[in-house]
Amino acid sequence: MGATNCPETPRQKMIGMMYLVLTAMLALNVSTDILNSFGVVDETLKVSTKNVEGKVSKDYAFIEKQKALLGEAKVKDAADKAYKLRKLSDDMVNYIENLKNDMLDYTDGGHLDDQKQPKTVRTMKAKDNFDKPTDFMINKGHAKELKAKIKQYKEEALKLVDPKNRESVKAALGLEVDGEYKNAEGAKESWEDHNFFHIVNAAAVTLLNKTVQEVRNAESTCMNDIISSISADDFKFDSVTGKAIPKSQMVFSGDHYQADIIVAAFDSKTNITAYYKMGADTLTESEIGGAQELIGEGGICKLDLPAGGVGEQKYAGLIKLKAPDGTDKFYSFKDKYTIVKPTATVAAEKMNVLYAAIPNPVSVSAPVAPEKLRVSFPGASAASKGAGLYDVTVPESMAGRSINVTVSADLGGKTQALGSTTFRVKRVPNPTSYIGASIWGGKRSKQELLANPFISARMGEDFAYDLSWKVLSYRVTFVVRGVEDPPIAVAGGQFSDAVRSKINSASSNTTIQFTDIKVSSIAGTRTLRDIMVRIR
Repeated sequence: MGATNCPETPRQKMIGMMYLVLTAMLALNVSTDILNSFGVVDETLKVSTKNVEGKVSKDYAFIEKQKALLGEAKVKDAADKAYKLRKLSDDMVNYIENLKNDMLDYTDGGHLDDQKQPKTVRTMKAKDNFDKPTDFMINKGHAKELKAKIKQYKEEALKLVDPKNRESVKAALGLEVDGEYKNAEGAKESWEDHNFFHIVNAAAVTLLNKTVQEVRNAESTCMNDIISSISADDFKFDSVTGKAIPKSQMVFSGDHYQADIIVAAFDSKTNITAYYKMGADTLTESEIGGAQELIGEGGICKLDLPAGGVGEQKYAGLIKLKAPDGTDKFYSFKDKYTIVKPTATVAAEKMNVLYAAIPNPVSVSAPVAPEKLRVSFPGASAASKGAGLYDVTVPESMAGRSINVTVSADLGGKTQALGSTTFRVKRVPNPTSYIGASIWGGKRSKQELLANPFISARMGEDFAYDLSWKVLSYRVTFVVRGVEDPPIAVAGGQFSDAVRSKINSASSNTTIQFTDIKVSSIAGTRTLRDIMVRIR
């Protein structure tokens, strides 16, 4: 079912003829080989549908491009209609696909093949069944529902078309369901009976896929009308403005400022000339003699300015082009940009070193947007924590060495080096071991020890990172009057019952040695200093 704005191609006409011939042959009770030929038609229909969908996708992309070129307000009406048409068409196609799946579940034992893929005409089992498709589509009323859905789709789609074009678009829209239909004996019959009564399963599936293609063709036809409402003829707009589109509004000293000077809705076949003046906020026609001239090509003038010095720069200009009546028309443009020196600041947030084996919070800043920064930490891994923030982890093997952090910026596809900083990599120092939270040695009462019945480890006050240590094991030896008792091995940080009992029964001046204290953290496993206390 072709359209005036999207006429049938020879390929589409061939598909239609094949479908009619195969339907007629089915009426003559033809062989299974002929039934299998529906698979060829069905696959060809799907290819044709994909082609139309590709064309429609380009139409939607064109509208998005026009929003960027002309401004959202200029194409809002067309864009709103296009989005409504896309949803309307997608909903209709989804309805037909679900209807086809439901029909295959009823007529062919399921809509998925042995490989759990959607069935095609080639992979159907009951291609030649007449009764079940008729029962499903006619007796159960699905054909009547499909007809109503098609009519509703056409009505809603036509509402999105320019009123003055609706009759011509309607004639080209296809999806006809209200025509006069006759059976083989010439008697009148309904659209439902004409298409789905006493029709084999293979033909019913192919017809539904053909309806999907017609929906996409109708969508394309309506899109043609919607797009035609967006004119690229400058002189039909209410207002026309010149635009300077820079690659970047921040330029590094020694580099170049680059921009495209265009008319918002431009024609690639129109020759334009641009004039610009540095340091100006405006440029009038009478001032063109003192301005720089740019000769355009393909509807665009390329502006390339050397970036010397630093600070904000600005310019203004005029675009000249020939109007349809032969007169010169001028459109103004202006822009500003900033030239900065290529510098960057890299700093560890808590220390002037990177500690091995733990995440080091690092911030990177530069006079460019954070998303344009490219930071390299050779030999280390860096996890982004937001704009310019990283957790940098250096392997233990790099302790005692240095790492050179480099920073660059991606400026419109061009990489600009900003600077580098060298960091020393240090091994995380050992934590300090304690009985309880703060007992490090000396004379202690039994009550004081039993009130703090565990070994702990923590970093010194000058270590600014939050690093937790877990006590894995330790050994406890009691020395009574110079004689060592057998050591007690303890797993974990808490005092064992044996240690508690020995402390409780210890006499004055008994020495208790806590040795071989092993702890672990993300920085690794360490053996800490011994702790020695004497019972008061």
